[in-house]
Amino acid sequence: MTRRPRSRLPPRLDDTPAPAAPREPSAPSLRDRLKQSHVAGRSTRFGREELVALMRRVAAGSPPVRLGLDPFGTLTLAQVEAAVAAVYGWEGDGPRANIAASRTADGFDNAVSRILEVAHAGRGLAFATARPASLLPLHCALADVAADAGGSVLQLRESGPIGAGGRRLRWLDGVAVVTDGVQLLGDDDVHAAEELLFALPRPDLVVADRCFAGVALNAGFEVVAFADLDAMALAVAAHRGRALRIVPLDERRPPAAYDPLRSRLEELASAGIPSPATLPAGSPIAL
Repeated sequence: MTRRPRSRLPPRLDDTPAPAAPREPSAPSLRDRLKQSHVAGRSTRFGREELVALMRRVAAGSPPVRLGLDPFGTLTLAQVEAAVAAVYGWEGDGPRANIAASRTADGFDNAVSRILEVAHAGRGLAFATARPASLLPLHCALADVAADAGGSVLQLRESGPIGAGGRRLRWLDGVAVVTDGVQLLGDDDVHAAEELLFALPRPDLVVADRCFAGVALNAGFEVVAFADLDAMALAVAAHRGRALRIVPLDERRPPAAYDPLRSRLEELASAGIPSPATLPAGSPIAL
C-alpha cells in the first residue's frame, strides 16, 4: 500500500474543549453595598468647602459642633484634618467629602466585637440614638444581639421631663430616643444625653451617636459611636486616644440603607466574638 506523503495529510484537529460552565456572578461585597446605599462613599450632603469650614469650627472649639465634649484645648486645623483622614479615610481630595467604605466596615466589625465582649461578660449596655428616623432599627438589632449574648441592656419605660415642651426619653426595644409624646425627635440637645446617664444604672458600655455619645464619653464612659462627617468632634476625641470606637457612616439614610450592616451583624453574632478588624494606622481603637 502506498503511503501518502506527510505533507499531503489533512491537518490534525485538537480535541475540542468542553465549553466552560458559566461563572456565577459574585455577590457584592459589604463595602460595595455600603457605597451603593450611600451609607459610605462619596457624601450626598457635604462638599469639600463645607467640611473644611466645619473643621475650622471644631478647631476653634465651637460648642455646637463639640457634641457635649469639653473643649480640646490646643487644637489646630491640621490635627482635625489628621483625625478626619484616620477615622473617615478622607484627605481633602475632590469636590465632595467622602467616607471610605473600608473604614465603615472595619469600624463596624470592631464595634460589634466590643459589644459582644461586654455582653458575654454579663455587663450593662446602654443604647441611644439622636437619629431615630435612620438609625433606630440598627441600634435595636445591636441591643437584641447584646441581650442574646448575655448582656444586660439597660432601659426604662420613660425618663423624667427634659427641659420645656414635654420632651422625655422613651425606650423602644432597648434603645433610648427623644419624644414629645407624639413623635420621635432627632435631638442634639446635651440635656437629653445627661438625662440618659442620670436615669439609668451606670453602664459598662454606651452605644450611641451625636450628643448621646459625646456626653457619655465626657462623663468617663466607654463608648461605641456611629458618627457622620459633621460629628467629627468624636473623631478628634478617638484620634486622641479616648475610650471610643467609631463606626463612620452617613447617619441620615433611610433605615433599609443600613441592611448591609444588619446582615453583617448577624454573621458576627452567629460566629461569636470576632477578632477586631485590622485598622488603618493612626486609628484609635485598641482599648
